[in-house]
Amino acid sequence: MIKAQFESLGVYLPDRSVSTEELVGQMAQKPVFDLMSLTGIKNRRWRGEGEDSFTLAMAAARECLGKSRYRACDLDALICTSISRFKDGPVNLWMKPGMSKFLKKEMGFRPDAMGFDMTNACAGMLTGVQVLNSMIASGMVKTGMVVSGECITPIAETALKEIREPIDPQFASLTVGDSGAAVILDRAEGVDEGIEFVDFLTIADFADLCLAMPSVENPGIAMYAKSIEIHQEVIRKLPAIVLHMMHKHGFTGKDFDYVIPHQTSVRAIREALQLCAKHLDVLPEALIGLRHFGNTASTSHFVVLHDQLSQKRLKKNSKVLFLALASGIVIGFVSATIGRLEASYGYGH
Repeated sequence: MIKAQFESLGVYLPDRSVSTEELVGQMAQKPVFDLMSLTGIKNRRWRGEGEDSFTLAMAAARECLGKSRYRACDLDALICTSISRFKDGPVNLWMKPGMSKFLKKEMGFRPDAMGFDMTNACAGMLTGVQVLNSMIASGMVKTGMVVSGECITPIAETALKEIREPIDPQFASLTVGDSGAAVILDRAEGVDEGIEFVDFLTIADFADLCLAMPSVENPGIAMYAKSIEIHQEVIRKLPAIVLHMMHKHGFTGKDFDYVIPHQTSVRAIREALQLCAKHLDVLPEALIGLRHFGNTASTSHFVVLHDQLSQKRLKKNSKVLFLALASGIVIGFVSATIGRLEASYGYGH
């Protein structure tokens, strides 16, 4: 049986850092709660001059290739999973052709290499991993890249102009940060390496709880989220879904060294994981990077993983459970042993 593995990872973070205190200071209507205490977010990265979704994705892809044993021309597929689609500036929303076409050309992929775009809200990159994993396991391709550039802070700029109430559906927009992430997958080198399973579930009844669209008041993009309702539904349903996945794939919390949840707020993450703990038996150590990066949308799991790997904080041959939580509502699980990825960061040298 062919398994896929994470071969290399690249992340790009803009130089500029913006604090939650700085954002709140710009608001005409201050929140009735302490946003930093509620979310655990002290800072987030903010795009620089000339940066957009395309440039963030390109920077991450180049770093990923720099750690890889492959060149772009060796890869068989490219999947772009960005929610934000800004190119040639952060106000120029580009829908067609897909961003993957420009990325393929800029990086030097072969003309016959597959390339396509797909979006699944903040679960986008892990959904791309699911698709590429299936392509490799089936023998359709041998190697490929999943990439995302999230120039998502324009929704925060809209929120700063439009929030007028103490409780407002745009408050969640103040938690976001910009980043790019790219990961190359290839065939696993042994039975103890690579992706064990990927599984996603969508509860479409709640798709209207978070909507991104042109602002109803000003030029620009806005996100309207019923954050309390989303949290309540996830908390209500997640434990049963975890139990279902445990029975389906035969795992417990003891099988993992770490869990990387989607990065929303520290309080929400802790509450959700504690509810799941009764089924998992042992709760793996949760890796959270919200304090420094905020919610980087579809790139969030890989931004956190990159941060941990760069600082050599993980044990060798770590087994990680990636937990996707996204608007829709989407709940996903990716189980992987990342020894090859650790090696690309210098582990064992």
